[in-house]
Amino acid sequence: MKLGLRRYGAADSQDEALATLGRLFDIAEPGAVFGEPVKAGDNIVITAAEISVGMGLGSGSGQGPDDEGGGGGVGGGGFSAGRPVAAIIAGPNGVRVEPIVDVTKLGIALFTALGAIFMARRAMRRASKG
Repeated sequence: MKLGLRRYGAADSQDEALATLGRLFDIAEPGAVFGEPVKAGDNIVITAAEISVGMGLGSGSGQGPDDEGGGGGVGGGGFSAGRPVAAIIAGPNGVRVEPIVDVTKLGIALFTALGAIFMARRAMRRASKG
C-alpha cells in the first residue's frame, strides 16, 4: 500500500515555502483591507481592516559517521489574520471615518498594564527592604 509520502529536497522545500508566502501575501491585497461598498439609505459604507501576515521557515542537515549517514529536516509555519478597524461613511453631509473599537484588545491591554504595575511595585518594595 502506497501512502503518497514524498521526500523533499532543499529546492522543493524552498519552492513550497515561497508558494506559501505568496498565498499569505495575496491575502493582504487592497480588496482584503477595504470591504465592498454597501449602500445604507443615503450613505455608502466601506469597512477597513488591519491585515497581519507572518511566516517562519527553518532547515538543517548534518553528516554523521560514514556508517550512519546523515539527515536533515525542514519546518515552517505561517499565519494571516484580519480585524476591522474602521468604517468609512460617505453621505450627503460629507465623509467621516468611525473607528471600530476592539473591546477585547482593550481589556487585554488593561490587564497586562495592571500586571506590569503590580510586578514593578512588588520589585520596588523588595529592593527597599533589602
